[in-house]
Amino acid sequence: PGWDCHGLPIEHKVEVTHGKHLSADRTRELCREYAAEQIEGQKTEFIRLGVLGDWDNPYKTMNFANEAGEIRALAEMVKQGFVFKGLKPVNWCFDCGSALAEAEVEYADKKSQTIDVAFPVADEAKLAAAFGLDALTKPAAIVIWTTTPWTIPANQALNIHPEFKYALVDTGERLLVLAEELVESCLKRYNLEGSVIATAQGSALELINFRHPFYDRLSPVYLADYVELGAGTGVVHSSPAYGEDDFVTCKRYGMVNDDILTPV
Repeated sequence: PGWDCHGLPIEHKVEVTHGKHLSADRTRELCREYAAEQIEGQKTEFIRLGVLGDWDNPYKTMNFANEAGEIRALAEMVKQGFVFKGLKPVNWCFDCGSALAEAEVEYADKKSQTIDVAFPVADEAKLAAAFGLDALTKPAAIVIWTTTPWTIPANQALNIHPEFKYALVDTGERLLVLAEELVESCLKRYNLEGSVIATAQGSALELINFRHPFYDRLSPVYLADYVELGAGTGVVHSSPAYGEDDFVTCKRYGMVNDDILTPV
């Protein structure tokens, strides 16, 4: 048996009990004492429950030998080139001044204002070809749906699922690209009438460029298997500076750090 003795919860408990103005050395000392108390309490409970184990010789991540072993392992990883410095969006606690693991984040129930946003096509010929048409007969746009409208200025790409069917819908004044399965619900939401004039596999739309609705820059289509059809349009707008999935997808397509950070 063994115990993980490090982590933000222990530091937070010490701060609550003793205050935030301790020196780093004193904070570590109190964290070690608190972890030792918790270990003894949990060990006693396990023994009372009849759990078998070498309770006199547990491993503890705060043992100095264990910590030294971790440093040696990290040094070997650095030596072999597995450690690098890069960018990554993280959950950040302004109070603690620390990144948070997903398990440490508590989400409040909240009703979000959702919006649908049209991105006008930039590569008209490529979009027409993807849908098996000779040319587009009127202006066209792809439509995204988002619960985080405040991230639109940082948009750098558009995500669609490679295996979903997408429809080119004629609404009279212009053509809209929507997931085929969601055309009816989208038109109802927009209070529009329309007809599907062509369909295409999501993979056929890869790397077609659309125009950002606010700024003079392009938003290419990237394929992503996390796109869902439960709601929205089947098209997800990608802001790599704000979401890990977006960040990973944009980096996979070769987006450079300056493009990721510039809109923020």
